[in-house]
Amino acid sequence: MQVKGSMLMYLVKAIRGGGVENFDRFLTDAERELLTKKILPINWYPFESYKRLFEAMVAVVAGGDMGVVQQWGRDYGSTILEGLYRSTIVTGNPFQSLKKYELRFASFYDFGTVEVSDTGPGTAEMSLRDFDPDWETIYQIIYGWLERTVELAGARNPRVVFTSRSWAGDPHTVYRVSWQP
Repeated sequence: MQVKGSMLMYLVKAIRGGGVENFDRFLTDAERELLTKKILPINWYPFESYKRLFEAMVAVVAGGDMGVVQQWGRDYGSTILEGLYRSTIVTGNPFQSLKKYELRFASFYDFGTVEVSDTGPGTAEMSLRDFDPDWETIYQIIYGWLERTVELAGARNPRVVFTSRSWAGDPHTVYRVSWQP
């Protein structure tokens, strides 16, 4: 299981900026070594190291607060969707912007499947299957990312609700996304 450098590089930069010593108790030698290397957006890196680095950030910076993690998803969504992955956004069409995640997700992770369905005017459902089922943090960051995606596509008042949560025992995670045009 691997993650693309474009997902990892901002995390590594944040940990370096926050002082690696503040995160040290959460890291293995593999993560410590990774923090000394240049992270290239096009390369693949070990998912387990990404996960450990991310959890270290959540523990040290967010104090475990998932509301903060959702905001990080919105903020990171802005950074990456207005930059490297700007082709994901279809101006004026939030559903098509979300639909692009079916293909885009494979450019972030080499495992897991995303399916986006139109559930009516101003609503969509996104299902994430065969991904790390117990890692609530990643699902919370995706929550914020989805909100920001529909905003960048031109929608107002985005709302995301979990209708199924793999970390709570459901077979997979499902988000219901709604917005006003």
